Amino acid sequence: MNLHTLGPIGTDSQIAATHYMTNQTLILHDTFEEILTHLSDFSGDELIMPVAFKSNQEQNLNWVDFNYLSWENITVRATFSLPLMPLIVVENLAYQRNIALTHAATEGLMKRYLTKVGLDDAWGPSVIFSPSKMVAMTDFIHDQDRLTIISADQFNKLPESRDSRYVVRQTLKPPMIWVVYHIN
Repeated sequence: MNLHTLGPIGTDSQIAATHYMTNQTLILHDTFEEILTHLSDFSGDELIMPVAFKSNQEQNLNWVDFNYLSWENITVRATFSLPLMPLIVVENLAYQRNIALTHAATEGLMKRYLTKVGLDDAWGPSVIFSPSKMVAMTDFIHDQDRLTIISADQFNKLPESRDSRYVVRQTLKPPMIWVVYHIN
């Protein structure tokens, strides 16, 4: 049986799937939307996702609506708590784009941070979305954006983590509940 979730390797979803797996084959997708909007293609397989899922691509596609509206096509197999990797708000002091790049699920955390530091006005960064924190990290560095929320463990593996223009402004440690579904 296949177990579908968000990739690439190193995402919280991939780590949660590996934690849960017994004898399934792990299939990593670029976005949860890829899975959720083509659910019938994965009949007989399993899906693991966090209850914090929120799409930035499909209006009204989030864990709550998926769980309620897809009940005829899914069966909950398991739930468990596994914390996310610690998250960090990173600021690029030499930014080229006044952008706050984040995963849609961490939008609330980003907006709270922007409000806290007084950047929630017309001169503050525009919040835009990435399909995963891993992609956000890569794009943040490549595009030279101003702010991002990414996994501390992943960022600390990069040479940019030792570059003085990248400053960690806040560390966040939210808990997470994961749901494993059988796709009918």
